[in-house]
Amino acid sequence: MIIRGLAAAQRWLLGLMLGCYALAGVAPGPGELLRGIRLQLPFQFGEVTLPMGLLAVMLGNAGLGVRVRDISEVIRRPWRLLLGIAANALLPVVLLPAFAVFLRSWPDPLEVECLLVGVMLVLAMPIAGGAASWGQNAGGNVPLVVAMVVGSTALSPLTVPLGLHLAARLVGPDGIGSLDDTTRLDRLAGTGAGPFTLASVVLPCLVGILIRVLLGERRIRHVLPWVKAVNLVNILLLCYINAAGALGQAIAHPDPDLLALAVMVSAAACALSFLLGRWMSRWTRCDAPDHISLTLATGMNNTSAAAVLAAAWFSHRPEVLLPILSYSLLQKTMAGAMGSPPGRSGSAPPADSPAQPAPHITETA
Repeated sequence: MIIRGLAAAQRWLLGLMLGCYALAGVAPGPGELLRGIRLQLPFQFGEVTLPMGLLAVMLGNAGLGVRVRDISEVIRRPWRLLLGIAANALLPVVLLPAFAVFLRSWPDPLEVECLLVGVMLVLAMPIAGGAASWGQNAGGNVPLVVAMVVGSTALSPLTVPLGLHLAARLVGPDGIGSLDDTTRLDRLAGTGAGPFTLASVVLPCLVGILIRVLLGERRIRHVLPWVKAVNLVNILLLCYINAAGALGQAIAHPDPDLLALAVMVSAAACALSFLLGRWMSRWTRCDAPDHISLTLATGMNNTSAAAVLAAAWFSHRPEVLLPILSYSLLQKTMAGAMGSPPGRSGSAPPADSPAQPAPHITETA
């Protein structure tokens, strides 16, 4: 029963996310209240917001879907694993200057800054766990893409601040000049992004992997359907909470030009990310499964983490969330279009079924 329900929900995931966005636009109040919930941690460890807690649960569930033996097999041939992780980490440095040049002619510099910061946060995030599900559905090398997800996540406390810092320098006053003030980004790269990714991304994922090892493969098979159900609710709730501020304001104070530009910029960033992965896979002469895995890993980023970080650090500029929210939807559409092998059309990754092996990692936005 739960497996059939999950299969249906996965097929309609994009529609469900769009429904959450629509709800956030017409009824943002509950989402803004939920986003403001904070839990003070003991011993001066700071505080945790509800979105950060939901993100941690999501990444912990993703860790439960990782088979350690798959990672150990890929590490024996690390070349393509390292290539995928490096490509994902360097995306903001490669793509942001081009977007900054393109947006310089836009008449409102504050809107340009919001769009650039939003795209920068998305591209700086580690590979999305959902890349493994899409890779399995498309016939990719699933152990390789799982190892890329885990490796990218583990390195995110280093790569995310570095990517933000370098990208800010390239498009800031000392570079192209599209960002007039990088003070908040510098603070985020220096003291905010590293602890955030360590506490909300890396540690929950490692805890999930450890729990799977302790439970064993036979026990975990009975737990995974419930884990995926919890993760699905998590994804939709995070979609609603993260979208509440940005889309509520967009409807209350409509700016069609900005909304269209945000969608166009995020679509271009998403398409270029996938195309870069596809080009690298051809340049390195990957076989078909590795080609699919490298394309998906390069193109799919953890937009949930980007949205939570944006809401925490740029709550005064909700427009930053617009390219992040649109990228979240577009990367799933692009994964179906570019991650499918020849002769198959893209579709949402199916949930478990008796005729198909279980996905190695649970879906994350």
